[in-house]
Amino acid sequence: MNKGVLVVIAAPSGTGKTTICNKLLKSNPGWKFSISATTRPMRTDEVDGVNYVYMDVDKFEHYIKFGDFLEWETVHGYKYGTLIAQLEDAMDNGDVLILDIDVKGSQSIVEEFPDETISFFIEPPGDTIGEQIEILEDRLTKRGKDSSTIIRRRLKRLAIEIEFKDKFDHVVLNEDVDTATMEIENIIKEKIK
Repeated sequence: MNKGVLVVIAAPSGTGKTTICNKLLKSNPGWKFSISATTRPMRTDEVDGVNYVYMDVDKFEHYIKFGDFLEWETVHGYKYGTLIAQLEDAMDNGDVLILDIDVKGSQSIVEEFPDETISFFIEPPGDTIGEQIEILEDRLTKRGKDSSTIIRRRLKRLAIEIEFKDKFDHVVLNEDVDTATMEIENIIKEKIK
């Protein structure tokens, strides 16, 4: 049996990584999705155990204390973590596991599983950081899921997150989500042949 493959997809907030992950999973039903744990409140359109494993802060801290996370990070005031057990199961079962993950947290996955990971940084359109911020602000506002305060907080991280793009195997520009998804899917399928 083949060893599993971890596909890390990271991007600044609003760049479309969740949409890309969903499209990849829809067109490749045998692929799996890594469900991160979070202390963030569940949104009305989300399901516990499907979108995230929702935990209160005490339970999350307990998991940290006992080493259940490969990585965890505080992002926009909430904690997010990748459960080690999911990654180990994927490796043991020969699965292609998609991880929709924070830019900094993705580096822990790459460091821990360098030979089993394919990493993608999804870059927003725009020739400058200023243009990228405008485009992402527009996308996040139209999405209508976050307050203007949270949107501003998310956009502050953009300049820091963009600095990480050279640490990824592939940088994919998301000007058109279908084109970006197809590019990522082709790279994954080439690697798992």
